[in-house]
This record gives sequence, C-alpha cells and structure tokens, in this order.
Amino acid sequence: MINYTVQHVLILRLLMSYEFDSQTTLQNLLFLATSETPGRHQLGFYDFIRRRSGAFSSAVHSILEELKREKLISRPGLSLSNKGREVYYSLAPSLLPFSDFGERCNDIAARCGDKVVLVNRAILLNLMFRRAKIGQRIKL
Repeated sequence: MINYTVQHVLILRLLMSYEFDSQTTLQNLLFLATSETPGRHQLGFYDFIRRRSGAFSSAVHSILEELKREKLISRPGLSLSNKGREVYYSLAPSLLPFSDFGERCNDIAARCGDKVVLVNRAILLNLMFRRAKIGQRIKL
C-alpha cells in the first residue's frame, strides 16, 4: 500500500475524466498546466525534461508506475481499473483546496476539444518548451 499524495489523486482524476493514449499525452497536459500557473503551486510538477515527443517528468512517471503496481491503472492503456475508481472516489475530496490547478488542466483539455491527443501539438507552441533543447531541463 502506498501513501497517496494530492498529486496521485490529481492524476487519478485526469485518468477518470479523459482518455489518454499514452503517458506522453498526460505528461504534456500536466506540463502545460504547470507552465500556465503563475508562481509555484503545490500540485504542479517542476522536473520536466524536453524530449522529442514532448515533456517528461520523472515524478509523474514514478506516480504512474506506483498506480500500475497497485493495479489502479489497467495495463493495456491509461484507464482506471475498478479499484482505481474506488480509490479516486474515496480520496477526491482532498483535491478541493487545490481546485484551481485541476480547473487549469480541464481548461487546457477543453481547448483541445474531444481529442486530448491535440495536447501533443499544443506543447509545441509553448515558448518555455521550445526554448529548451532536447534532453535539457525545462525552466518553469
């Protein structure tokens, strides 16, 4: 059993709300939300590295691996298992004090319409992402 942080719960919420085709799409969405948040935020992720396919965060990656190990995410894709939904519903109230960051994630996903995969294109327009070289840490 792992200790769930609000970042774990945020990722569960995003997986509950949207269908992501890959970890890259989820990480790109979290990068865009973090980059559009003024100042530091407790839910933000600040360890992004630029890759060819988008932004990569070792913190997000390790959270996803923990969720998979606990069988909260089904293996074929990035969708919540029944156990994952139960855990999310029991922990969701912990996100209330941080609703502004979750809303920012929702706004970005809404801008991309029904296809969350368009986040992968939107990241290419982000100035902070474009300034970083491949393999370099993105300064937020």
